[in-house]
Amino acid sequence: MSENQKMKAFAKLLLAFTGVALSVGLFVGNALARPTYFDTFRALYGINDGDNLDACGVCHFLWTGTGARNPFGNAVEQQLYVGKSITQALTDIETVDSDSDGFTNIDEILAQTLPGYSCSNFQSAVGQPPDWHTYITPGVPSCLEPMDIRVSPATISVLTEVGDTDTAIVEIFNNGTDFAIEVSNYEFLAGTSTAYTANGPSLPISIPVGASVTIDVVHTPLVPALASGTFRITSDDPDEPTIDIPLSGFAFVKTLAPADARAACRSSMDKQFRKYTKTLLREWSRCYQDEVYGIACDTGARDLKIGAATDRLKGAIGGAKDRQCAGAGLSAPLLDLPLTCGGGCGDITITTIANFADCLVCRGDEAVEGLLDNALGTAPPDLPSNVLGDPIVQSCQKRLLSTAQKGVFSTQKILAPCETTNITSVSPVDCAATLASELGVVTTKVNDAITKCDDSTGMLGCLFDPMPDPTCLGTAAESIGSELVEQVFEVRD
Repeated sequence: MSENQKMKAFAKLLLAFTGVALSVGLFVGNALARPTYFDTFRALYGINDGDNLDACGVCHFLWTGTGARNPFGNAVEQQLYVGKSITQALTDIETVDSDSDGFTNIDEILAQTLPGYSCSNFQSAVGQPPDWHTYITPGVPSCLEPMDIRVSPATISVLTEVGDTDTAIVEIFNNGTDFAIEVSNYEFLAGTSTAYTANGPSLPISIPVGASVTIDVVHTPLVPALASGTFRITSDDPDEPTIDIPLSGFAFVKTLAPADARAACRSSMDKQFRKYTKTLLREWSRCYQDEVYGIACDTGARDLKIGAATDRLKGAIGGAKDRQCAGAGLSAPLLDLPLTCGGGCGDITITTIANFADCLVCRGDEAVEGLLDNALGTAPPDLPSNVLGDPIVQSCQKRLLSTAQKGVFSTQKILAPCETTNITSVSPVDCAATLASELGVVTTKVNDAITKCDDSTGMLGCLFDPMPDPTCLGTAAESIGSELVEQVFEVRD
């Protein structure tokens, strides 16, 4: 799906949410804001506080919500993308078996088991409660065995510069319910490259129920070469006495463009990305500010401006109007661009400068989510659920949102020149540490915005819900700005 298609689909999603969000918001008040679609799910199926399904983990891998969706959440999302209401989306997939465990979604919901998990994928949950394994599939008391070992990751792949080191952390879990697991050995099988070494606890290792241990698998190449092999873990698990982890590594020697050319390119990227993020944050903030005022956001106008900004960014970084990077004959390897995008955009592989532009668009979306979540207590695809009727409170909300945006922009402006200088410097510095006092002024200014508010009744966000922190908004603004700069200037690991 192209970026424009994603925006159009997302606009439909938000329009579907708008009517419900505004009506629900009138009753939320100071309570902890929950996504509109989750409230609709609870109401439709009679889910009560404390029930098994009273969790964002019904749709998300992260139990507290946001981020990647599990199979049930993906099924709901696809229905919303084609313009259906939340209720219609849920009811239309009731007869589907999203997690492929033999029970339809409605069978699982009525049984208070998770429609997005089976015993095959339940380990993918993050931050889940201790008893989540007991309500995965109807009629299955637990997906856990009395004695069971689990090892993560299943495979190890590394790309390491010659003379450098990469470390993969292997975690061994006692995934059983009753007995300790004893690891009797961990080793590299015959034929494994000598570029690998392992560091871990002394053998044997006893792992209590619910606990885990870690072993470092280290790749230290001395010459450019492929490095393969197998790392084996041996334990007393009755049905998995040995677990083999395939290893693949590649050692390379960097060939880079001259430092001044790289500096000019990265500086140009930073300039274009700052323009883009300014438009992105401004338009989303305006849209969400309208919603808390009780005015439906003009999503069409917002998406047109963001779409135009996206096109400009992609044209200037790896596109037809790129003069300092691709237009100067540079490439992703010559620029030392990272191999994958940072943050939650790691599925974007960067082999070209154009790929890097896609990465920056994704990181910009993350910045929007972070800013709105901290300043308003909600982020896309969820509309604000609290409508503020008092002009004084509305003014306070506008002040906080505007000041937080400026905090992000100021952080970018402070750090970017330092990072550019580091590219050509003989002795690069830690920009965040060197410029700590300037960054401190920015965070203080953001945090002080709340002191200028006469009334903040009914407002949400990190300053108010669920655990008020008087410094959280300034910290968030600096963190978001810093991450955006780091992405522009990041190099290969």
